[in-house]
Amino acid sequence: MLPVLPALSPVRGRSRRRTRRLRRAVVGAAALVLVAAPISAGARADDRQDAVDEQAAAQQKQAELAASLEGVSAELGQAYIELQSAEAALTTAQTELDDAEVVLAEKEREQQVAADRLAVAESDLATLQQEAADTQTTVDENSTSVADLVVATYQGDNAVTSWTYVLASDSVDDLTDRASTMEIATGVQESVLTAAEEERAQAANREARQDATTSRVATLKAEADAAEAEAQTARDTAQTKRDEVATLKSEKETAATNLEAQKEGLEAQQAQAAADEAAAAAKIAEIDAANQASAGYTGASSSSVSASSLGGGAIGHPLTGGLTVVSPYGYRVHPITGTYKLHAGVDLAAAQGVPQYAGVSGTVTHNINSSCGNGVIIDGGVINGQSVVLAYCHLSSITVANGATVSKGQQIGLTGMTGGATGPHCHFEVYLNGASIDPMTLPGF
Repeated sequence: MLPVLPALSPVRGRSRRRTRRLRRAVVGAAALVLVAAPISAGARADDRQDAVDEQAAAQQKQAELAASLEGVSAELGQAYIELQSAEAALTTAQTELDDAEVVLAEKEREQQVAADRLAVAESDLATLQQEAADTQTTVDENSTSVADLVVATYQGDNAVTSWTYVLASDSVDDLTDRASTMEIATGVQESVLTAAEEERAQAANREARQDATTSRVATLKAEADAAEAEAQTARDTAQTKRDEVATLKSEKETAATNLEAQKEGLEAQQAQAAADEAAAAAKIAEIDAANQASAGYTGASSSSVSASSLGGGAIGHPLTGGLTVVSPYGYRVHPITGTYKLHAGVDLAAAQGVPQYAGVSGTVTHNINSSCGNGVIIDGGVINGQSVVLAYCHLSSITVANGATVSKGQQIGLTGMTGGATGPHCHFEVYLNGASIDPMTLPGF
């Protein structure tokens, strides 16, 4: 059944939108509860779905932008879209560049730390190597001294005793001198042996330290090489991002220049669009006046009408399958002109060439102009006591003759982007008792 008061219909639409937002909020809350769960195949599947959803959202946003540009030439609309795309891409690229610069600075710090640690270790190793060389010289000297003692002992020098010194002394002074000499000789022997033992122990300790330092140098060298490689990768990434930003800045400048060039004819396009809309409104008003003058008109809903396969209401959908709104009914600010005006219909996602159908049975009037492109108006007459008129725009082709009578669900044209449209979509308007309403608030939509 048709709604009795069209003004109440948007309330139901807003209620449905609030319900959808609430459902998304509940889903989001449930997702937060699962954050601590371990990563699984299901989690990876969710990640993939998130990516798909993000892509769909981006496509939806692009479609919404294209639909909001109704009333301008395709060239001007495309120039505006290209500028918006370049600005969005530049913002993303700049963010990625900033992140890359942060990573680069971090990797360069890590590289410097690794290089400093390696330099210290190499200096320590050089010191140990020099000490080892000096120790080897001392060891060699001590070895020679020890060898000399061994030879002397072997040749019998140790046979000299105190009695030998006494018997060989000519006087008490001579004896004293010889005794002192013997003590000195004995002390030298002990000193040589002790020094040789100490140097051997120190050499062994230093060799162990040298081996450990050599191993540490090798490890730090590998770490330094890895840090340098990571830093180079970060430099390359940052440079790539810088190049991307530079390219996108150039593209943005070009797109802005193109847009300004196209905007020269914008006022004329808008004036023509206003004239086309006024002419279409006059046709619809004329049709509605005739309907309201008929005997069956009451201005209020009465009896029901059988449902169509295109939705469950008295007015059927213009497309088969689910309906995706890319630009809703209502007042909106035109992205180029900045004017605030009523978008008297709803724009539904549809690919080029997709069939569109009559939402009601009635008489067809062609509405072809530079704004609507290939358009169709269907006079549905009086349905349930109310005057019903439907309007379609931007069709790639009209498949019914002007003045023909069509049945509800009959194909009337193919989806396109003729007139003031920058992308293919279904522009669908519903007039109830002479006033436009939001088609999405109708029963079955």
